[in-house]
Amino acid sequence: MDKLNIVVWDSVGNVMWGVRRWEEWGPDGQKSLLEEDPDARAHAPSFQDIFADYDVALHRVKDLDELCAHIEDADFLVIHKVIVPPEVLLRGKKLRLVQHLGLDYRGIPMDAVRQLGIPAAATPLVNYLAVAEHTWALILNRLRVMPQQRAYMQSREYFRNHWGIVPGNKLVRDQTLGLVGFGEIARPVARIARAFGMPVIYWDGVRFEQLEQQYEVKYAEWETLWRTADVISMHLPINNRTHKIVGEREIGWMKPNALFVNTARGKLVDQSALVQALRERRIGAGLDVFYEEPLPVDDPLHELHEDLSYHVTLTPHSSWQGHWTHIRDSLEIWNNVVRVLKGEPIHFAV
Repeated sequence: MDKLNIVVWDSVGNVMWGVRRWEEWGPDGQKSLLEEDPDARAHAPSFQDIFADYDVALHRVKDLDELCAHIEDADFLVIHKVIVPPEVLLRGKKLRLVQHLGLDYRGIPMDAVRQLGIPAAATPLVNYLAVAEHTWALILNRLRVMPQQRAYMQSREYFRNHWGIVPGNKLVRDQTLGLVGFGEIARPVARIARAFGMPVIYWDGVRFEQLEQQYEVKYAEWETLWRTADVISMHLPINNRTHKIVGEREIGWMKPNALFVNTARGKLVDQSALVQALRERRIGAGLDVFYEEPLPVDDPLHELHEDLSYHVTLTPHSSWQGHWTHIRDSLEIWNNVVRVLKGEPIHFAV
């Protein structure tokens, strides 16, 4: 059997995360997986398990120079959150598949793929879809005042006041959603908003005109978005340009009683400015991420979360949902490679 050369270039590490050896999950990870699925060991195969019948050389490269060193011998190229130059990909004459983790496959030079005459696939990140769902849980939690409704029932206040009426309930369709960033998590958030009939505006460093009609969204300038939206949801990556991109100015632009949602990264926000606005009850917030994580036990956000009058909901960076999201992501990638080896159609071809 000829040796298969598989090259992985992943700036985050998600590609291999879900196909670790069983012992690499550690006692806590194993316990969690087994609690959710008694057959977890069989349903979470390692990379070695998946390719047990093949002679595989796995090359995990860290930069473009390392990619160049392996591309000519590569049978499969798997990438995530990187950009492959077309001239480099065209050197991969042996390639049988270019596999991308994530539906946003701008890192694949598709003209070069077509020139090579090989398939390419872009699999959706279950991890990202989980974050989009969590984002909507935080939005609906506030607009439909779920914490207040729970307290209303627990206190039996409905016997003293009108049954069926809880102050503060809002129709989603009457609000405008502002998405700060329009990447692979923001897009399903927008798609869900469309189901509610909710108007959506977005800002991103790059305008996606070709996607605006598909997702029924409108582009807005930075200040316009902050002043217009009733719900603002963060969906930017964290880097030197985006660190504390949201500060006192942006928070001051927000409408009174608007909702600020962050399931992206805590360091996108000047948290002290956010806390001040929340203390003054100018806005509400649904936060899954924080500037310092884990959130310190004496952080003032806890106090705001525990007093329902502040309209603050905190969750412990749990929007990504758990081990199985990464297992499902990784398995879809490596099952596609196996499909090619077996002569079967790949999933999520682009």
